[in-house]
Amino acid sequence: MFNYLPEQASEFAYKVDRVNQFITNTSVFFIVLICGAMLYFAFRYRKRPGETDETPRIEGNNYLEVVWTAVPAIISIYVMYIGIVTFREMRTVEPDALEVNVTAQKWKWDFEYQNGKKTTAEATIPVDKPVKFILASRDVIHSFFVPAMRVKMDAVPGMYTYVTFKPIKTGTYNIFCTEYCGTGHSAMLAKLRVVSEAEFERWLNDNSEELLKAQMSPAERGENLYNKSGCVACHSLDGSRRVGPSFLKLFGKKEALADGSEVTADENYIKESILNPNAKVVKGFPPNQMPAFEGQLTDDDISALIAFIKAQDGTRKAEEKKESKPQAEEKKVDLASLSPAERGKLLFQEMGCNACHSLDGSRLVGPSFKGLFGRNGKLTDGSSYTADEKYIKHSILEPTSQVVEGYPPAMPTFKGRLNDSQINDLIEFIKTLK
Repeated sequence: MFNYLPEQASEFAYKVDRVNQFITNTSVFFIVLICGAMLYFAFRYRKRPGETDETPRIEGNNYLEVVWTAVPAIISIYVMYIGIVTFREMRTVEPDALEVNVTAQKWKWDFEYQNGKKTTAEATIPVDKPVKFILASRDVIHSFFVPAMRVKMDAVPGMYTYVTFKPIKTGTYNIFCTEYCGTGHSAMLAKLRVVSEAEFERWLNDNSEELLKAQMSPAERGENLYNKSGCVACHSLDGSRRVGPSFLKLFGKKEALADGSEVTADENYIKESILNPNAKVVKGFPPNQMPAFEGQLTDDDISALIAFIKAQDGTRKAEEKKESKPQAEEKKVDLASLSPAERGKLLFQEMGCNACHSLDGSRLVGPSFKGLFGRNGKLTDGSSYTADEKYIKHSILEPTSQVVEGYPPAMPTFKGRLNDSQINDLIEFIKTLK
């Protein structure tokens, strides 16, 4: 009767829906029957003006009492039976099931396969093959939920739990955390890709990314993280002032802090500043601007970032200019072949916009880009705005002149760093984020 559940993508999904729909339909039927009868009799046998008859005393009806006791009991026993049978099937692991270790941590999902391949925020599995996700948590209780597969289970610190199922459809499905785990709970999302077995085998044995990382020096991996994690938006490499201190000649430098003390920017200080940026704020820079990266970066990642910062000793600028003319021309050709929105997406990543502006509606340092274009809102000065081309361009060039209500004036200006064509590309990219 009520077919409101999402797509069925696992072998037992229809059985879960059968139990759910039977309970729902039965409940609706009896609610309508009982309440309808109650309202009918209340109206039909209401007291009318001029009537003096007393209501007859009814002692009971054994037949009716047997019926309204037996029928709910039979229904309850049936629901218990199909619930137990379906639950046992959901918890039975096939002997040839593919095992994937899942580690939950505020606010991300990490996946590791039996051959050592690791991914974050995306799992890939083959269609028509049973899979077992073994769940664990590094911090608090999370809950692993894949609606299309009809599986949900808590990931608990200090113990292992699991979900198992056989996917029957290829496609990309959403993974949610359904146990409140802190301010980033709503953004703790991941994707489940179900592909053919041949495609899965190619993907599983493709270690090109790992080989590339293995060939990179720690400083090169740190540079990759500097751009990928959005550090570039707030920390320059040329000594210019942005939201946070420049990385140029930072390592070993003595910094005056906001509390009047002094610190040397060594490995311990930099690591602490990455994990807990408000612990020691440099004098002249505002607090509460940098997000904490605890749980987002591994110790190896932090060591690579420190190696990259050490390399910013003033000689890097000359090295960057060694790029050959053919390489530069090749990059121009590649950019020219892209649409404005595609070029805008590249800029979004390269300029570090992703550190402060999400694409999924979640709140970071600045407003999310999802649904931004055409949005109406209020600024901190009490005036209103409409996020059209003119507003977005002005916000990129002079961000502190029109700050959205509820957000800090943290964004650095991109005047002189982006030309009109690049700004237009960014706007076209933002337009695509409905």
